[in-house]
Amino acid sequence: MTTLAPKARPKRPNLERQAIVFTIGLYLFICAGLLIVHYAAPVPPVGGGSSSTSPFNPGS
Repeated sequence: MTTLAPKARPKRPNLERQAIVFTIGLYLFICAGLLIVHYAAPVPPVGGGSSSTSPFNPGS
């Protein structure tokens, strides 16, 4: 007796799924990079003066 069940085909990669996974991966990569730069950046020196030499911005 024959069955009418569809043949099992190997699952092909879906372009839409690939695009979504790539976008999420890129987003996570950018977030990780920004967090690393944020926490690895040197702390600015504590000072009361301004580094500006402009006469229009005399500082405090």
